[in-house]
Amino acid sequence: MQKLYLMFLFALVSCAAVGQNEGGYVKSISVEGLGAHTFVGVNYDARLKGNSGFGYRVGVGYAGGGSDVSFFFGSSKQRTKGVNIPLEINYLLGKKRSKLELGIGAALGYYRVRTCYESQIPNAMGEYETLCTRENTFGYLMFANVGYRFQPVRGFMFRVGVTPSWDFGGRKALSRGHLYPYIALGYAF
Repeated sequence: MQKLYLMFLFALVSCAAVGQNEGGYVKSISVEGLGAHTFVGVNYDARLKGNSGFGYRVGVGYAGGGSDVSFFFGSSKQRTKGVNIPLEINYLLGKKRSKLELGIGAALGYYRVRTCYESQIPNAMGEYETLCTRENTFGYLMFANVGYRFQPVRGFMFRVGVTPSWDFGGRKALSRGHLYPYIALGYAF
């Protein structure tokens, strides 16, 4: 899994380096709700050439969410909160300001994970207790973006769409197959 992270980061840095050598590419800063952040975050996005085609996005945000996790002998409720850094490679299709946005990336972060489950053994009074554990951990989720982007060369821009997420399993996986809507407002320059 670490090799996958390193390859993704290398690809992102390579895209940024190529973009720095090209003239006239469009950059933007935006505030995003939900999406890859799962709550709220700030993003920097840049095209590699012009105002369409390939680009990349780097963000920082606050993640929060919860899910029910099923096990063979019961189930648990999990709440996750923390700071995450979404890294994305994206592509914009469109000739003017209205674009189809397609992207894929990973949200890496440091999270506080609280898991609660009902005990399988009754206490002295015959009641089943709810037990909770807390853990601070590094985690990840993979995501894709499919949406609409209004992006002029300069000025107000916005994005709206959906972000499906998934993971490759393992102890550091956070996603459980969620579909988040997203909306972002920002400025292109």
